[in-house]
Amino acid sequence: MIGKLLSLIMLVAFIVLGVLLGSLNSTLVPFDYYFDQRHIPLSILISISFIAGLLLAGIFVFVQVIRLKWHNRKLLKKIKNQSNEIIELKKKLHQEARDQSISANPNSHVVLSSQNQS
Repeated sequence: MIGKLLSLIMLVAFIVLGVLLGSLNSTLVPFDYYFDQRHIPLSILISISFIAGLLLAGIFVFVQVIRLKWHNRKLLKKIKNQSNEIIELKKKLHQEARDQSISANPNSHVVLSSQNQS
């Protein structure tokens, strides 16, 4: 709720700032581009530059987020593979320990099975 209110306040502040910039900078300035030259109000030129900067920054952030998500997915896959490997190694270690205990005392399972029959 507070985040939405803060966003609304910032939006209104930017609109007021934009109107102020527009009213204070209404003089025509020459804008040269490759093929032609036009006279554009300074406020519109400032707004176009601001929007272009936002778009470029947005593209940069988007690329970074996609790259980090890809890296994160790769690391999660690596963690999953390592977890599976740990589980398999624990199973193997448990099996080896059981095999060693049986080979160290081969009659232990016979005693247990004869006790169960009684």
